[in-house]
Amino acid sequence: MLRFHFTAEDLALVRVTVLGPLAETQLSLWNLQRRDGKALFGGWRVRTGPLVTSDGPDTARFLSRPAGGLVDLFTLVGAAGCMDEGVERLSSTPDRRLRAEFAVLPPTDRWRAPWLTEAMHAELRAVRRLAAALQDCHRVAVAPYWGRIHQHLDGEVARRGRLMVEGGVGALLNSLRPMALWKAPVLEIPGYRPLVHPEADFHLAGRPLVLAPSVFCGPVPQLFASLRSDTVVMVYPALNNPVEAAGLWAPSADSRQVDAPVPPALSALLGRTRAVVLCVIADHPACTTTQLAQRAGISPASASEHATTLRSAGLTTLTRERKAALHTLTRFGLALLNYNGSVPSST
Repeated sequence: MLRFHFTAEDLALVRVTVLGPLAETQLSLWNLQRRDGKALFGGWRVRTGPLVTSDGPDTARFLSRPAGGLVDLFTLVGAAGCMDEGVERLSSTPDRRLRAEFAVLPPTDRWRAPWLTEAMHAELRAVRRLAAALQDCHRVAVAPYWGRIHQHLDGEVARRGRLMVEGGVGALLNSLRPMALWKAPVLEIPGYRPLVHPEADFHLAGRPLVLAPSVFCGPVPQLFASLRSDTVVMVYPALNNPVEAAGLWAPSADSRQVDAPVPPALSALLGRTRAVVLCVIADHPACTTTQLAQRAGISPASASEHATTLRSAGLTTLTRERKAALHTLTRFGLALLNYNGSVPSST
């Protein structure tokens, strides 16, 4: 049991926000290790589990455990509209804040990879490796479904927002039943099992409360309230209907990912995401920015930004067909990919 105690001032600071793809990626890794919610996530787990490879399993165990305990990237990073923005914020988080957050993990863990022990001490190389692992996990676990996930979460935020406009914050909090019970001025979470906040009573003390819906959280809301953060985040489950879940996880022709691994040398030269974008354009000539974003697993704004940079460097070009703007490789781009082994020799 966890009880939130609100003052009138606290109620005025409640808001509902989508945290973004980095938060959903971490929660997806937690969900992937769980065994509950088979009607909602069974098919997604079967397809996704084998795709989480390399540093992915170590990262999943490090950041999230099925029995409880999530590293709080939520207040560290905040809401980030695209994966690139999220991992950039994570990589630039001050060392002391990273060390303080990772300090809540058990001091010894026989499953922990050595490089993650370095990450616990906020060593820059290890933190960047953690960020890269999260990007890889996002690409296989979340990106193929992100358009529908984002639409679902935006709809959830809009629905809760209408309730707050029409009936006040009390109506919003009351709508969280049965996962949370509003008994003014207290919000109770009956199934909550505290890890970092062992006390049953929690006082916001003037800090804003962000209610963050997630398709991968469940079935009990999770509280994140670092002492060094000026915001309290409560992630709550926003996917409870198996029919809606089936729609989210349905295969889509537009959700294809990069067909081949991106060569490390190309990633080192261009940056991981920009290298992925270049490979997508090579694998799928004449794709639109929307298709490029879906296949690379990034937001349309990020895809447009990276495509513009590649075009400025002479690696790609933009052609127009009716109202569509299509991205294609230039000879220079093709030569770069051939040199790095990204294009089959028969091309």
